[in-house]
Amino acid sequence: MQPLTQIDRDAWRFINSVSIVTVSVNGVVNAMSAEWCAPVSLKPPLIGVFVGEERYTRGLIEQATTFGVSLIAEEQAWIGRVCGRHSGSEVDKIRAFQIPTEPAMYIDAPLIAGAAAQFECRVLDRRVYGSHMLIVGEPLRAVGDPARRAIAYSRGRFYRLGEEIEG
Repeated sequence: MQPLTQIDRDAWRFINSVSIVTVSVNGVVNAMSAEWCAPVSLKPPLIGVFVGEERYTRGLIEQATTFGVSLIAEEQAWIGRVCGRHSGSEVDKIRAFQIPTEPAMYIDAPLIAGAAAQFECRVLDRRVYGSHMLIVGEPLRAVGDPARRAIAYSRGRFYRLGEEIEG
């Protein structure tokens, strides 16, 4: 059997949360949409973020000791779109698009104000897997707003989470 080298786009039906990863290195601050961001352990709590080799954020997060993750809420889908369509190498997304941020308590990077959940993470590990680098972070602070609903992302589109399905 030969290894799979290309994914059929119709098969790529993963559903992910919409995370904005923020990083600050030597005064340069950037915000990136991260489709591949998820918990990797509960004990201890750990979060993993995959960053593609062509992303501007990759060079920053390779140097960073901390980073932020904000799971954006329903009314913030535009932030996910802006941070995913524009590169920090070309534009300061936070300033140019007036993305609402708030200072973090334990990291230099800001967090997205009004997000459904926010995590301030210390980098524990970095490892390259093919085209992406996995950055594993230990949350130093995690807060959520139960009044805000996180959104989902799949195949280029944002979705509201609907009703529970009995299984």
